[in-house]
Amino acid sequence: MEEAPADQLCAQALSEALAARATADSDFRSDLSQWHELAMTLRIGEGKTTNHISGGTFHGPAVLAENISGGLTFTTPASGSSAPPDGEGDRAPHSR
Repeated sequence: MEEAPADQLCAQALSEALAARATADSDFRSDLSQWHELAMTLRIGEGKTTNHISGGTFHGPAVLAENISGGLTFTTPASGSSAPPDGEGDRAPHSR
């Protein structure tokens, strides 16, 4: 299934194999049931995500994503640093 997730024949064969194993093995049936309950809570690839950031100047991390699998790590400046690195950021003229 990993190589061809849209392959209906492969999906049907997997479904039948899982059902047969669940019928023969009560521990497997219990584990499969728990997995299925967890899997039903996931929403992957629906394509309805809308990300929008506006206004202001941002100097910290921002992530725009639909699905993230695994960890997400940011390296940010030490706390107390309010200036953007290397003078980046808002380039609009300021009145003094």
